[in-house]
Amino acid sequence: MTTQTPSRRAVRRGLAALTVPLVIAAGIVATPLAASAADEPIDGARTSTDPMFPNVGNGGYDALDYDVNIAWTPDAVQSGSTIAGSIVATSTMTARADQPLRSFSLDFEGLEIDSVTVNGVPAAWTRDVDPAAIKFKLIVTPATPVSGEFTTTVTYHGVPSAHVDLDGSFEGWNRTTDGATMLGQPIGNMTGYPHNNTPADKATYTFTIDIPTTLNNVAGTAPGAGAAVSNGELIAKTPSADGTRTTWVWDQTLPMASELAVISIGKYDVIESQVAISGGRTIPSWSFMDSNLSATNKATITNRVAQLGTIISNLETLYGPYPGKSTGVIVDTVPSGINYALETQDRSFFPSTNSVAGNTLIHELVHQWYGNNVAPTTWTDIWIGEGMATWGPTYYNSSEGFGTGANPSELTYYNSWNNTAPTSANWNTPPGAQTNSAILYGYQTYTRSAQFWAALRVAIGDDAFFALIKEWQVRYAGTSKTTADLKALAEEISGRDITALWNDWILEPGKPAWPDKLSLALAASAPEAPLERGDVVTYTLTATNTGRSSLSSSVVTVDVSSVLAQASIDPATLPAGVTLDGTTLTWTVPVTPTTAPVATVSFAATVAASAQGGPLTATAQVATLGGTCTACESTLAVRDYAKPTATLVSPTTAGPFPVLQLQVDATDNLGLKRIVANVYQGATLVKSTQTAIADGALTGTHSATVTLPDGAYTVRYNAEDLEGNVATTGTFAFSIDATKPTATVKDGSSFTVGSGGVYSLVSFKLYDAQKIDKVTLNGKVKDLSNNQWSDINFVKPGTFGAVAGQNTLVVYDVAGNTQTYTFTLN
Repeated sequence: MTTQTPSRRAVRRGLAALTVPLVIAAGIVATPLAASAADEPIDGARTSTDPMFPNVGNGGYDALDYDVNIAWTPDAVQSGSTIAGSIVATSTMTARADQPLRSFSLDFEGLEIDSVTVNGVPAAWTRDVDPAAIKFKLIVTPATPVSGEFTTTVTYHGVPSAHVDLDGSFEGWNRTTDGATMLGQPIGNMTGYPHNNTPADKATYTFTIDIPTTLNNVAGTAPGAGAAVSNGELIAKTPSADGTRTTWVWDQTLPMASELAVISIGKYDVIESQVAISGGRTIPSWSFMDSNLSATNKATITNRVAQLGTIISNLETLYGPYPGKSTGVIVDTVPSGINYALETQDRSFFPSTNSVAGNTLIHELVHQWYGNNVAPTTWTDIWIGEGMATWGPTYYNSSEGFGTGANPSELTYYNSWNNTAPTSANWNTPPGAQTNSAILYGYQTYTRSAQFWAALRVAIGDDAFFALIKEWQVRYAGTSKTTADLKALAEEISGRDITALWNDWILEPGKPAWPDKLSLALAASAPEAPLERGDVVTYTLTATNTGRSSLSSSVVTVDVSSVLAQASIDPATLPAGVTLDGTTLTWTVPVTPTTAPVATVSFAATVAASAQGGPLTATAQVATLGGTCTACESTLAVRDYAKPTATLVSPTTAGPFPVLQLQVDATDNLGLKRIVANVYQGATLVKSTQTAIADGALTGTHSATVTLPDGAYTVRYNAEDLEGNVATTGTFAFSIDATKPTATVKDGSSFTVGSGGVYSLVSFKLYDAQKIDKVTLNGKVKDLSNNQWSDINFVKPGTFGAVAGQNTLVVYDVAGNTQTYTFTLN
């Protein structure tokens, strides 16, 4: 809804003196009873617990769909300035109850009920009406309790009426000069069809509207083609057999709050087109303009309708994909009671050419996202959509948006805030805590809420702000959400606690504070690079006021954990306004006016005598809202005083080995240059090996295979870092045995019978200077006693794996050297 030209608040004030007739319904009001078990039937609540309208809306079920069939007929005899008429109607609600209901209620004002059925079975019903309490209940008691999905069909007839709000303005069913228009916000649509009248309970809709094919004015002197327009897509337009009546069928397949439903009957020129929007999408557009408007006004409206695709595409960059399946406008000349624009879903309603030609069109199009796609849960939450729909056109028309306006939206709303005195009554009602429907469409709902959106942008920054206003639509599309939900999402996306700002602007009366806006920089100066032990580093923080008012509450924190790991900060030397708590330094920025926008502070850190070297990093941030960083991290290098470490990975035992397999791993805090491993025999260097470490890596490995003569050796190993520091040298002793063992056939007939490799009995003498380990004969293993000399005696077929024919003997020494012999046994 918009308050622009004319203001709905002004309309409401002008009608405040009108009286509202009371409708008294007979019957007994059912009292909700608490269920004693989950499956025991209950009475559905007669309220949706809306603080603005506690007796409107209902509980116990979720409305899924409404199928509303209305036949409207003007009276045969007319008088006055608007068309009198009556309706005959049937409305079917499909709903779901999670717990069995023995009774439930709908909101329904005026009209005469003919019958009520539940799931096709006649149901008992009564009405509980108290206009002073804004209570118009149709209470239904089905023949048997309902559970799960069920339908409720109400047939009714009569002369529908307008609903008059506490501020004196009209909505609901209103007579016009050539027909009628039904508008809902906030609760008036209950004058046209029975439903769960709360924005928290969205449903899909089908409106079937049967009207005379030709409509006229009160005097009967201006006949013209009639039309019936509603929400969603026009799926049928069917004339009666005699052509005197036409039935228009509109299908809204997307979830819609009841307050966004519209029915408008009148003499309209219809503009049908296809509208191209972003992402390659094309959607149908149906627009209706009062046939009695001048040719100039019709041209203005037609030109504005042609701009819908451009405006929607631009808004999609802010709010995400257009949430509807069609678009358009309704422009009708109407009585003063409903002389306001309204964001009826898909195609908004406008009371004049001027309203659709100006910013009001953008306002109502923003509402297709804010207020329609994501609706309020209670009427207290209306500020979310109305504030955005007020801020949106201001941003849209500025040079930062899609227009040429010189003033950015932040300046516009700062000036609006600044020019409203703290003593103004406009600040008395906080948007998110309002409960008085008589002032629902006041300053707090539109202007203060738009100011808040501008202030929130300042507080959390552009990146988070624009991500938030789009994510609110993408994540919660087709649902109803609360003020608390918006706060939670803003904090999630920004990563900031906005409680103080939120309470000040949304929940508390009084003029809120405009948020600080500043940029922060951190710089460091030092005598040399790299820093030496004992050097002093001076850090300077600079806060620059980039906002519209004096900085008054900004706080900067600096993470000095890296600094304090190698340096010290003396708290006694810190300037006023700066404190050190653990590893966090805090600066309370002094009051800084826009006329002298820069504040600075400095503190010093001394490099410790025990510093080992490496980066000295300080990271600053604006801890309060409204800050951005231009350069908030300073890193200086402290000279590397730390030696690398070197670890011998291989060998792990003293050997002996046939060859040396060498591996040394090393690490350094800043970067390795090389790893070295040298082999000594006694004091003599016999082999030098090393690996250069690429790119100054912090870890490295040196591997080498070294062939050496038999003997005892020592490996000495270390590593050097980029600074030239050398690791403590490690040593490891080992031995090399590269000589194979020997096997000799024993002489003497008691040991060996045969010769030349062919035997009937054979024995072997084994020898190795470093000790024999084992033998295998045809794969069978025999462990020996690890002596230099050993024996294998009396080998013949059938003993120790020996066979008649060729045999293979392999001898192993402790270093792993092997010698292989083949022989034949008879």
